[in-house]
Amino acid sequence: MIYSTVDGCKSIPNMTINNWNAMTYYELVEKIGLQINKTLLWTVEEWSMLSDYHRELLMAIASKVQTDHNFERMVSVRGFATSISIQNCNLVLMIAIQPFKFGKLMRESDNWNSLADDRFVKLMLVNPLQKDTKKYPPHFDLPILRFRELRQPAHPLLLKMLSDHLTGGRAELSALNYMNAWCTLNDKDVFTDVDASAFNILFGPYLSLYPLMIYTSDPDREASFHTGPFRIVEYFMNHFDQQEITAQDLADSFHLAQSEDLVYLSTSSMYRHLNLLKHKKILTNNSPTWSLSPQYRDYFENYRKNWT
Repeated sequence: MIYSTVDGCKSIPNMTINNWNAMTYYELVEKIGLQINKTLLWTVEEWSMLSDYHRELLMAIASKVQTDHNFERMVSVRGFATSISIQNCNLVLMIAIQPFKFGKLMRESDNWNSLADDRFVKLMLVNPLQKDTKKYPPHFDLPILRFRELRQPAHPLLLKMLSDHLTGGRAELSALNYMNAWCTLNDKDVFTDVDASAFNILFGPYLSLYPLMIYTSDPDREASFHTGPFRIVEYFMNHFDQQEITAQDLADSFHLAQSEDLVYLSTSSMYRHLNLLKHKKILTNNSPTWSLSPQYRDYFENYRKNWT
């Protein structure tokens, strides 16, 4: 997704694209230096490549740019004073991170939680193609775009879709940005109810998965990510050919209960996750089998038809 997005965005005017496998002030000077009135696309193709220092610096600077659209810093490089200057720039940040590391990040990083609460839209990307997966990323071309800045309020359906990702003010700004982008790509001057419905069909199921995978055990603690249930959702989406799946199918897939002493424990854990997903209306229990709820099954069936 990151590769294809970067390739597709290269034709957009006034866009600067950088990938970060590490972030230091020296690298910021080398790669960024002075940027004025630009759209910045920063990507992290593999989060584990960044050390704790690089991660915290990236999040601190990204937070400043996304909030104020500016960042200024004097630094010393090889004994000479130089500056990093980002002026009136918009920042889009794309990070690829595995679910386990994502849960760890949520528990341990205050910077991440302040950013994630009101600046990022989070997508839990899963691959329902499985055996039909192509070995190269999808490729798309964007035309030379004439940006549309709409003179209309944020659509309530988009606000609802983003409400679990962003705070109220941020959700409104993001909804307007998505509306502008939608009309720019589709050469339209007005964002209609039909457009909102189409946007919801395209992105709604993906957007809904993130808030459904978050839980809080104590008001005094940061929220965390349900890694176990998400891995189960991945299994269901990767096994469309199996209409009904049993708890034993899942246990076998995850290599659980390898000894008799662990059978009860592993089965209990699996049913705990399954019941959580049932409660969140992601899975349906057909006793004794389980299946994806219709809204997700239909969405990913349609995805597979279009990409295989």
